[in-house]
Amino acid sequence: MAEQARYCKAARVARVPRLSAALGRELWRAGLEDAVMIVGTNALYAYEAACGVQILSAGRLETQDIDLLLDSRRSLELIVPETRRGGLIGILRKIDKSFTVMDKANFRAVNDRGFMVDLIRPMPKPPWKKQPDMVGKKADLKAADVQHLDWYLSAPKLRQIVIGEDGFPAPFTVPDPRVFALHKLWLSKQLGRDPLKKPKDREQAFLVAALVKRYLPQKKFSKPELRMLPREVAQLADELVDHARAEAKSNIPSGFEPSDRR
Repeated sequence: MAEQARYCKAARVARVPRLSAALGRELWRAGLEDAVMIVGTNALYAYEAACGVQILSAGRLETQDIDLLLDSRRSLELIVPETRRGGLIGILRKIDKSFTVMDKANFRAVNDRGFMVDLIRPMPKPPWKKQPDMVGKKADLKAADVQHLDWYLSAPKLRQIVIGEDGFPAPFTVPDPRVFALHKLWLSKQLGRDPLKKPKDREQAFLVAALVKRYLPQKKFSKPELRMLPREVAQLADELVDHARAEAKSNIPSGFEPSDRR
């Protein structure tokens, strides 16, 4: 493994920030790969690895946080006692001892370099329905409720091995890339969305849709395969597909390139 890690670094396929890759490994070791999903910008590393390409612009991948989606439909009682005792903050402190849970925002842990880990979950339906919101006990992160994240949990997950900056592999569990793209495009159209985030939402939506169309043809943007989404969201697939086709026919850079070192 150490020898292969050196090769990955030399071949420049070591892509994922060390902390994010280490967190992916620790979630897998703790048996949480089915209960906790990596969402947000960090999911792009899994999509590019699945397609055998590298996203060109570092700005598209730049982030100072990682979002973890808790599948609150699952019972956490079967998780090994050690993980239940230490919780998610215990897992984070295995990676970096400086992580602490924020007092006024206990869904977030931050380390001494300002890197943030947020635990979120879909808004329960109905809102008063009791569902798991913590991996561990009282001192652990408590998931914040966010609307429409159930879309991610209703679709098949993507499990992908990525390569960390240290050259070592890490398993990532991320949302279906089609649902990711549709959710991002939908977010970019919401009036209440932070105007500073909308351009990045839209850019990521089109980028991931282009990856799917070019490199993952087994995943269709068809109505039967998107039936887990509300109709108004699934209908946005036409915009994504049209943009991907227009980009493929033009000389506009796609934002990624095939990796010869896959």
